[in-house]
Amino acid sequence: MKRVWKIVLWTIGILLALIILATLLLSPIAKSYINSHGKELVGREVHVDDVTINVYNGHVAILGLTLYEDNGKDVFARFDTLDTKASLFKLLSHTVELEHITLSGLNVNIVKRGEDFNFQTMLDHFASDTTEEVQDTTPSDWLIKLHNIRLSHAQIHYNDVGENKQWHLPDINLLVPNLELGGDQASEGGLNIAFAKGGHLNIAGSYHEQQGTYDLAVKLEKFKFDNLAPILSDILNYQKLSGKLDLHLKASGNVSEITKSRIGGTVTVSEVDLQDNNGQVAGWQRLDIAVNNINLDANNYDIQSLRLEGLTARYDQWADHSTIDGLIKTSGNSEEPVNSEEPVNSEEPEEPEDTNTNTTGSPLNLTVHEFAVTNGNLTYNDHTLPDLFTFPITDLNIEASDLTLSGSNNAKLRATLPGGGHLMVKWTGDIDHWKQHQDIFISIKGLDMRQFSPWSVYYTGQPIEDGIFGLTSHNTIKNSSLNGKNKIDIYKAKVGSRRSDIEPQQKLPLKTALYILKDKDDKILFDIPVAGNIDSPEFSYMKIVWKTLGNLLVKVATSPVRALGNVFGFGNDNLEFIEIEPGQRGLTSEHYHILGDLATIAKSDSLVHFTLEQHMPAPANDTVARGYEFRNGIVRRYLVEQGVSESQFTILTGQPVSDGEKTGYTITSEMKLDEE
Repeated sequence: MKRVWKIVLWTIGILLALIILATLLLSPIAKSYINSHGKELVGREVHVDDVTINVYNGHVAILGLTLYEDNGKDVFARFDTLDTKASLFKLLSHTVELEHITLSGLNVNIVKRGEDFNFQTMLDHFASDTTEEVQDTTPSDWLIKLHNIRLSHAQIHYNDVGENKQWHLPDINLLVPNLELGGDQASEGGLNIAFAKGGHLNIAGSYHEQQGTYDLAVKLEKFKFDNLAPILSDILNYQKLSGKLDLHLKASGNVSEITKSRIGGTVTVSEVDLQDNNGQVAGWQRLDIAVNNINLDANNYDIQSLRLEGLTARYDQWADHSTIDGLIKTSGNSEEPVNSEEPVNSEEPEEPEDTNTNTTGSPLNLTVHEFAVTNGNLTYNDHTLPDLFTFPITDLNIEASDLTLSGSNNAKLRATLPGGGHLMVKWTGDIDHWKQHQDIFISIKGLDMRQFSPWSVYYTGQPIEDGIFGLTSHNTIKNSSLNGKNKIDIYKAKVGSRRSDIEPQQKLPLKTALYILKDKDDKILFDIPVAGNIDSPEFSYMKIVWKTLGNLLVKVATSPVRALGNVFGFGNDNLEFIEIEPGQRGLTSEHYHILGDLATIAKSDSLVHFTLEQHMPAPANDTVARGYEFRNGIVRRYLVEQGVSESQFTILTGQPVSDGEKTGYTITSEMKLDEE
């Protein structure tokens, strides 16, 4: 009997020794197998420093694993430690439970050459060559519980060799306290990422698999735009782009109805500076957006506040491009070559009817309860004119409350204009149904008209040398019916002489018009009413304004001497006819006075042209006829002596007068708009 017990004990001892020996040898065997057969496992050379396996408590640790590139020399990925521990006895109850999973010191190098990534061969290695089997949709009775999933101090390097672009995530940390699949407990987790150029991202959330509900919180703090350089350089041509982004958002809902999620939080974009080759294009000190709720399903955007402080923007226009054209990169010809061997079907194929399409849709419902722009500065530069036109708007401030697309709105705008001028705009009206209700009041005071001299030179050839401009404009729209009142107020307007180096777009009697419009105090005051139905295809607001101003210029152009005679206080009757007795050879003092008035008018605007046509009885002989021509010569010489260009007047002798008609010179005038 003792012999039997000895045999049993020896047998058990040998089995235990073999088991212990196997467990002791399992770790080095696993290490050797991984190092020897790594290429069979993952398609690349693999090396591990050490492997620890404990079959009694389910603990497995892999230390110092290195995964190489296809060449077997360069490192693709490496980690310091992968440590996990499983509850083996839970497998008997169809439960996979890991007490912890820790991956520390992960370092991955992603390289892109052309269209290929350096991990493509591994994807090809794991791709199945067999036909895809029908997926079993039967619910599994296995429960998976993963605790304390931790990714510690991971790094990712990305290098696009062809585009010479790199970015780096130097510190990635992930912690998931509990992840449960197939159970009734919610899963929780968090992710932290540090960006190489500055900034941190923190994501925390929970998810209940059975209910489908989730809660998510995202914090992005002090994120610098420099991190986006590899992406933005594909879109923009810029010399500098800096700024910071802070974002705190929360979202909750059900994954089965993701568009019905509730989203809220704050977004801050600060210290933005975008520059091109000509300097700063745009920037601002701080943009704050507070979101009450965003519901994509209802197309509802409820914004508590939007505040923009210290906006600076510049827009340049050249003959062949603008600031925006130069800033945005345009893609090459994206058209694909047509295969000439295949017939081209000019008719578009009919698309199958989608019975699930929601044709109604929810209208956009946007509300901004508090809207403000403070301390803004905008500059427009036009390089297409003979002289550079620069128009800066400073101290721009906009205030509005409860802005909405579906109701009445109120907003106020104030700004400083060049030369100490001021702009004020008050607006009340609808956005969606803007033709039903609009009330806009615009006030411009103290605007230095010299700012618009480059435009005046371009269109008329004459610079604006002085003048202060004011405008009061009140326009209302009710059910497509517009009623506008515009009052122009100009003081001491003055234009210079026409420039010989400019070929103007139009020859306009600008000087003459200013003379006529000014009152005794050097002021110009007139009203321009505008009314009409904005739905009419013939209606044009600016067309009415320019027509009103054009009518004035037409009157000036058709009778400038009479118009300017009123301005200078001359007798208009004398400026239409100079009476001369038939037998009179020379000119009287009165005649010279009238000719002096004509000279004054002609010198006021080089476009003024007048004709003096002498009408006398038929000459009795050649001596009398020569007397008529002699008098014409006297008039011509006197006007030239007064400084009038000979191109501005014509003197001739017309048909003889009938009995009883007055004799002398008839005076007609016009503006020579088509020639100097």
